[in-house]
Amino acid sequence: MLRKTILFDLCHNEMVNFEEDEYSEFLNLLKRMDFKIKKNDSDVLTKKGLQNIDILVIGNPIDDFFSNIEIRDVCDFVRTGGNLILVSEYGADYLQKTNMNDLSGMHFGIFFEKNLIKEINTSDQKASSLIHVNKFESHPILSGLRDLIIGGACSIYLNKNAKPLLKTTNKSVWSEIYNYSTEKWEKEKEGEHLIAAYSEYGQGKIVAIGDVDIFTNDTSIGITAYDNAKYIQNILKWIIEPVKEEKVISNIFTQIRDLQNKLKELTKTVNNIIETMSILEKRISFLERKESNNNLKE
Repeated sequence: MLRKTILFDLCHNEMVNFEEDEYSEFLNLLKRMDFKIKKNDSDVLTKKGLQNIDILVIGNPIDDFFSNIEIRDVCDFVRTGGNLILVSEYGADYLQKTNMNDLSGMHFGIFFEKNLIKEINTSDQKASSLIHVNKFESHPILSGLRDLIIGGACSIYLNKNAKPLLKTTNKSVWSEIYNYSTEKWEKEKEGEHLIAAYSEYGQGKIVAIGDVDIFTNDTSIGITAYDNAKYIQNILKWIIEPVKEEKVISNIFTQIRDLQNKLKELTKTVNNIIETMSILEKRISFLERKESNNNLKE
């Protein structure tokens, strides 16, 4: 069996960098799973650079933006059988100053929200950005998990064909948004929040995680804490399994339907513009005739 290749994009100042010491345990996990590990530290992501890659990791870019061409090439990579792991952090694009949602949201239906998730720490009743998860849906990624701890996460909003993966389980959970004018985090919304999601797009898969710390060596919230390592391992195992043929066909029909809906909206917009122009033309003609009549009277 051929070794699977995982590519880490580093050309957009991504935080998840297997070459840094704080990610050494994550690197060890990849080696145990016999991955061939590559990095992209050229100026941009390219179609050529994505050839023969099984998994692309975009691990929380900071102060840098993806071009429309890069977004197109990544979408084509996934559609034709590549797999994508997207990682964001508290504040998402808003605070990290990037545009990952232009890729994850507009094309895969996964939007990282500009917030920070907090819950009450049951041991001392203080607010904490450490999220404990101990209830799991039925999914191969979540198989065998008992407890996870997530630190400094943002929540995720879904549409299209995307599906929830990991939700908060503590009842005392809320989100906060950073206010640049006051330089403070302000409470936004209480209740359950989604902090990881997945989707299938053509022949490929996407997993989105709203937390970068889980990949680090931090003993309290990183890869060695609780069942975090097994969770990451399960993600890697699931994402390299080929999408079943019937699902590929279903995904293609879904994309065609989405395209048809976009074309309908575009047609509607064009028709509205044409109608508006027609009304303006009639109004201009009326005003011109009126002015002409007034000139004749004079």
